[in-house]
Amino acid sequence: MDDTPTIPVRAVSADPPVNELYAWLDGMRGSRPVDHLPQYDAWQVFRYADAQQVLVDGESFSGDLRGARRAAGIDVAPSPVLERLTRASFFTMDRPTHRRYRALVNQAFTARLVTRLEPRIRRITADLFDQVAGAENFDLLKSLAHPLPMIVLCELLGVPPDDRRAFQGWAEVLLSPDSGQDRGADDPLAAQLQEMETYLHERIARCRADPGDDLISRLVDAEVDGERLTDDDITSLAAVLLLAGHGTTAMLLSNAVLCLDEQPAVAAELRADPSLLPGAIEEVFRYRGPLPRTLRLTTREVTIGGQTIPANRAVIVWTASANMDEAQFPEPWRFDIRRTPNRHLGFGHGMHFCLGAPLARMVSQIALMTLFQRCAEVSVDRSAPLQYRAPRVNLGVRALPVDVRWT
Repeated sequence: MDDTPTIPVRAVSADPPVNELYAWLDGMRGSRPVDHLPQYDAWQVFRYADAQQVLVDGESFSGDLRGARRAAGIDVAPSPVLERLTRASFFTMDRPTHRRYRALVNQAFTARLVTRLEPRIRRITADLFDQVAGAENFDLLKSLAHPLPMIVLCELLGVPPDDRRAFQGWAEVLLSPDSGQDRGADDPLAAQLQEMETYLHERIARCRADPGDDLISRLVDAEVDGERLTDDDITSLAAVLLLAGHGTTAMLLSNAVLCLDEQPAVAAELRADPSLLPGAIEEVFRYRGPLPRTLRLTTREVTIGGQTIPANRAVIVWTASANMDEAQFPEPWRFDIRRTPNRHLGFGHGMHFCLGAPLARMVSQIALMTLFQRCAEVSVDRSAPLQYRAPRVNLGVRALPVDVRWT
């Protein structure tokens, strides 16, 4: 990663790792908005207009992440089972394959299906709060932000309650830093992923024999122009939902609590007027989104921000920087839950816009609403520095201890 000196910026967080990232992004956006990394022969873009160009132009920029890493000379041999489990990721598909898969999945993963989950999401959230009710201090990430999206995704996929603990373990494996490395036939991570793959195949077989109204059953039944999804396709889609949906929503929820802890006046506004919650969630995605960057591969020579980039080059799109671009967002360093319009890139853009965005929004809004209803006061316990993941890859904490006064 480039170590260009940063310039001072207004702090966006009480935590140095977050401020260091945004100070670096601010410096790059101002001085080297389209930057070449000679050690990888890769490129980085930092401004909103340039990021939008890359994400919208599916003809010039491929979503082939493995190809992009290989082009940059940083390819890591993936675990074969992980490669199979993520083969149907919309993030890596290009036209026309992406259009075909998306049409099939859209037939199953409808707004109606998401809306019908709302009462269950409220019940699940209430149950999770019941488990820590009365505790003056607890880890909000462990108690709410991690289990809530996992349980919701299991409900969506029709996974029986007795099997959810296994899914929690598989999710932790998928989110581990070395989950993509091939360490041989005896790799315990690969063995657990194999268990997940086997389970999903068995679940699909049961849905074919006795379909329900869950997402897997709907995916089994989906058909467009005589084409259907294979068992491998559905297994991969379920695994990608687990990886992308669980991890991203967990980090989003913890980031939302951190933002509100650092903005007590805004938290008071939300308590007084919960109708502002949808705008608050969008602003968290802009201000401190869980995924600060994404990767593309040029399919032909292109020009971005006056710079010519050859074909077959990796392009790192810093969406976290684009979301702080003064040319797109007035007063970008102000956390503004009434920001309109708020065309952030936190859910992606163009054909790779996040399929699960409506569900992530619903889960996040219900979780924060319940937090305000059940807790009269919530503050982040900073008696010890918060431990962050690698902020330039996943912007989220490893634990979020909070002090609580219950209603």
